[in-house]
Amino acid sequence: MIKKYLYRLLILTLVISSAYGLGRLYFRLTGGFSIKNITSDFAYNSEWDVRPLIGTEKEELNRATNQPYYYLGKGCQSYVFLSHDKQYVIKFFKYQRYRLLPWLAYFPPLPAIVKYRDEKLNKKWNKLDGFVKSWKTAFENLKPETGLLYVHLNKTKDLNKQLTIFDKIGKSHLIDLDQMEFCIQKSAEMLCTALLQLKEKNDHDEAQALILRLLNLIVSEYHRGFADNDHALMQNTGVVKGEPIHIDVGQFVKDEKFKDPLVFHQELYTKTFKFKIWLLEEYPQMAIYLESQLRDIIGPQYEMMKPKFRVRGL
Repeated sequence: MIKKYLYRLLILTLVISSAYGLGRLYFRLTGGFSIKNITSDFAYNSEWDVRPLIGTEKEELNRATNQPYYYLGKGCQSYVFLSHDKQYVIKFFKYQRYRLLPWLAYFPPLPAIVKYRDEKLNKKWNKLDGFVKSWKTAFENLKPETGLLYVHLNKTKDLNKQLTIFDKIGKSHLIDLDQMEFCIQKSAEMLCTALLQLKEKNDHDEAQALILRLLNLIVSEYHRGFADNDHALMQNTGVVKGEPIHIDVGQFVKDEKFKDPLVFHQELYTKTFKFKIWLLEEYPQMAIYLESQLRDIIGPQYEMMKPKFRVRGL
């Protein structure tokens, strides 16, 4: 009897382990991407409206959407696909992050469980709403600084665009862009990669110029009351034709407090802190230059400052 029980337990364990292993393998192969995960049933939201395109913006959008896109990667907020000509990327929200886990729906509607579900759902919605509004803020106020071509946040009927995308395993999908929430952005080289290439070429003048343009870009945003609440500067900054841009546009906020030097000096110090450490290891000459520029911007208090990183939410 005991042997029979142990045999059944072994079989059950093997089945569960196999199912888990296959699930992890599938996730690894696909990156977790599916059309369901980038599709929503949201109703029209006036707070998500963005300004219409003007002039040559429409022409560039047509160029960007008249070609297929291929899976490039994923971030915390979105799946990213690269255009065939490698000039653009299109991003779709990862909606599975903002949905309740399916098993929560099967629990009995007890008051404590209902309260937990409502709080969880509300938290997820607020998180998504913040990201969507950040895209809107970036497109309408920081278009050159972010390389954004277009942001589509409400369902429409006038794009009339069918876009072919290829997922991580090479499967093609035809998408009706009118029914999707997405943004299109210029494709950029990562900041650190660009600096290392300049180092290899011994083009230290251009490396200095790139760092200076980056600092000017960030400070200009503070002066206008805008800030990127994500301090991951190296991961979120790209370079297009020598110009730095924000490639992650999910945490922009508008707040007059950022115009206050006491506020933005601390923000700037924190944002560049890990970048300076990276430069000390990989490009010491530019670390010295970065520090000299920060001292000019921040002033004597630079020597006494410490970074103040935010705790990232789930």
